[in-house]
Amino acid sequence: MESLELRIFREAAKSNSISKAAENLNYVQSNVTAHIKKLEEELGTTLFIRHGKGVTLTEDGEKLLHYADKILEMLDNALSAFQKKCDRLQIGATQTLAASRLPLWISAFRKIYPDIRLSVVTSSQEDLIQNLEKHALDCVFVESKYISPCGKSIFQFSEELSVIAPLKSSPQSLPFRPIVVNTLTTCPFRKQLAAWSFSQNHSEPSVIEFDTAEAIMNAVSLGMGISLLPSSLIAGKNNLTAFQIPEIKDFDLHMVTLGGQQNKQVFQFRDIAATFY
Repeated sequence: MESLELRIFREAAKSNSISKAAENLNYVQSNVTAHIKKLEEELGTTLFIRHGKGVTLTEDGEKLLHYADKILEMLDNALSAFQKKCDRLQIGATQTLAASRLPLWISAFRKIYPDIRLSVVTSSQEDLIQNLEKHALDCVFVESKYISPCGKSIFQFSEELSVIAPLKSSPQSLPFRPIVVNTLTTCPFRKQLAAWSFSQNHSEPSVIEFDTAEAIMNAVSLGMGISLLPSSLIAGKNNLTAFQIPEIKDFDLHMVTLGGQQNKQVFQFRDIAATFY
């Protein structure tokens, strides 16, 4: 029996719904069902009665909920007790966010809290969440679909996206150019740009990969292709042409910390980000 399964079970019990529990935890419904099934198999009992309006706890389910509340409260208290009062804040973000909004937020934070050591780790969203759960990071910026049941969103914001192209490019030429993208195949900008390009000319675009946002913008300015980046990142870049494409939607991000984690530096940084967003 793992704490993750107990948290999922408790959420389903409190909301009387598997689908609602999945929504509240930012989890896919099939994973919630699988974790509850695993728990039932391990305990050798049925925890929920399924019906048209949702789920209802069985007698054994009521008994487990009583224990789950106590166990999870003790776990959260233990985490808080062993978390040192630190003067350090470790943030996880994608390379794109680290190059766009984070420098402004960090600069403002440092002016108010100069004694707090602050570091930024860039990686894929999957790795960021894993490092958060290992307590290697204090908070991370990810899409909602990557938030695990242990995570808690404390700030959400949207990024307008622009297709960037070399100077004097026409909108009609964009779908037929190579796409210049991040080396991570899971990069949401890469996937969205590739899908849009395919929808326009019904063929897979040529792909050129770079591992930093700055390298991508330089490659585009040299005429190597087009890319998709947050508008805030390319503001003031006079060697690029930016286009807003109706089919390409804004990009939503969440600032996520572990549920029950009490790190005041995280919430101080959250307040700075919300002020300057």
